[in-house]
Amino acid sequence: MDSLASGQHGKHPRREEERALRRLVKAGCGEDELRLIVTHLGREFPDGEARERKLSEIADFATAIGGPAARDYFRAIEETKAVAALTDGRVLAFARSIDRHTAEWYFWAIWGTGAVRELTDERVLKAVEFFRSIDSPATVEYFLAIRETKAAKELTDERVLAFARSIGSDAAVEYFGACWETKAVTELTDEQVLGVALALGGEAAQEYFRAIRETKAVTELTDAKVLGLAQTLGSRPAMEYFRAIRETKAASELTDEKVLLFAELLGKGPAREYFRAIASTKAVAVLTGEGLLDASGVIRSIGADAALDYFLAVAASGVVPPPQGTADGGASSSRAGGVPVLTLLDIPAYERYRPVGLLGVSAFFWWYVWQFAHFSLGAVRGVEGVSLALGVWLAALAGAYVLLGSLVERSAEQFLQRRRRLLNEHGIRWHDCLESDRRCELCWGSGPTHEDQRYDYGRFCRCPAC
Repeated sequence: MDSLASGQHGKHPRREEERALRRLVKAGCGEDELRLIVTHLGREFPDGEARERKLSEIADFATAIGGPAARDYFRAIEETKAVAALTDGRVLAFARSIDRHTAEWYFWAIWGTGAVRELTDERVLKAVEFFRSIDSPATVEYFLAIRETKAAKELTDERVLAFARSIGSDAAVEYFGACWETKAVTELTDEQVLGVALALGGEAAQEYFRAIRETKAVTELTDAKVLGLAQTLGSRPAMEYFRAIRETKAASELTDEKVLLFAELLGKGPAREYFRAIASTKAVAVLTGEGLLDASGVIRSIGADAALDYFLAVAASGVVPPPQGTADGGASSSRAGGVPVLTLLDIPAYERYRPVGLLGVSAFFWWYVWQFAHFSLGAVRGVEGVSLALGVWLAALAGAYVLLGSLVERSAEQFLQRRRRLLNEHGIRWHDCLESDRRCELCWGSGPTHEDQRYDYGRFCRCPAC
């Protein structure tokens, strides 16, 4: 009986080993890969039971990660012959801890690059949270970047993994996409590039790397001056800047030192509208002309909304105002009909403050009446008292209405005077549409009637065609 039990015990490992081999074949293990695995395990585990346990562990692993990932796993063994590293318990545990799709791309990158040592390094195997934090498209782009660039060491660096995790999956997609499409891993893993992109935040970083990816202008877009401008402007304006570069493919023109200085002088709001105008109109040549770049002071002074109107008008007309140093020459050429008039007006709606003022006067008046009635022990009583209060209130409203109207008109006039002075100082002609002899078809109707409601102010027309 003891000998029978002993015989059965001796045959058990062999049966388990055969069962594990069948499971490996079923999981997609080919004949060559199976021979490599069995040969390795035969050398490493002379003991039958230990060999059977390891073989079962590999079979369990291949079954658990699914068919597509298992096929890439066995292909990695066949291509690299690194059976010891790829059957290491740490590698198997890592691949089981991430999702099946990530495991598939992980082994695909290994057999495509042969970078077994880098991709089975401890820092990668401990980056489980990184792979869990980025979504499927980012994972694909990451392993594509490793495979296409063969820069496994750089792209598995802890700095890079931490950076990609911080900027989010959408930006990480564009980052790793830029790496493998440009092959500029050294530049794109530079400390300054990562630092600026991280400071800008996810959306701006996404637009930045997308611009690099689509334009391939790595040198221009990783230049210290470009990065410095992006950092100075902040997230939203920088995002519009990189979008303009991507939309126009004019990386060389929009990273020119004069354009960078112009954007910096404009300030965040106007600079954002400047790049928005470039992206939407594609009028790069006109909007980077010398005359416009010389007018940063006046453009900054008129504010972001008016600046956008100005940039769009310049793009639509195709004509740039004369440079600051040639204001006189610009004026004479305008009279000859060579330069259309652009006024840069953005009249503040001072009139909207009149209702607010009237409301304030009413509130103060009735508060005062209530206080007077309370302390005068009935001085304001009955119909006569109420009528008197209403009469005084209406008179106060009428007086306040007239006074506020004068203040509104005075404020508008002062604004126009300051605007006119600024325009004249920068060589941009002031246009009084009503006094002009010109009759623009767009802003003058039949009669002739000036369509002032279409162009924001009756006296000073902002029609770009004038």
